[in-house]
Amino acid sequence: MAESENNARRWASLVNPDRETLARLLHAGAFATALVAVGDPWDRVGRGWDAVVIAPLARGLAALDVLGLSADEGYPLIADHSRSELIVLCRRGVAAGVFAAGPQGVRVLTSESYLLVPSGQWGGYPAAWLNRPQTVASARYVDPAELREALLCAEVRRAAGLFSR
Repeated sequence: MAESENNARRWASLVNPDRETLARLLHAGAFATALVAVGDPWDRVGRGWDAVVIAPLARGLAALDVLGLSADEGYPLIADHSRSELIVLCRRGVAAGVFAAGPQGVRVLTSESYLLVPSGQWGGYPAAWLNRPQTVASARYVDPAELREALLCAEVRRAAGLFSR
């Protein structure tokens, strides 16, 4: 449990950026983000992906704790601090079916959607990397079915008082 609590503190610390990070994101400039078609093979994130958007951000981060994801494993994870959402990029074609029946507060963006993604090293306030792929070719995607189960598990843990958020 101690390892899980450490991960929870690690991800929870990303809900509200520290002053330096916040200033960098707020003043990032016009080229800090880019609007791309979801799954666009010519974008900077990678080819063949869908986006799972989880609100609020703290809820999504709690699910990452349940999954035991580390911030240095190359999973493309984006925070939209302006809307308090976590965006998890997944392989194309699976997430929409997995999340068709919920849970609430989760939506899937597929090939007919557009998404604001970080451009450059960090991005900006509306789209900042929490965990960026090492390279496009080596991007590791979160499994949507595992993410859904982790969200449900995090909700149970929160209801039982095991998470502070």
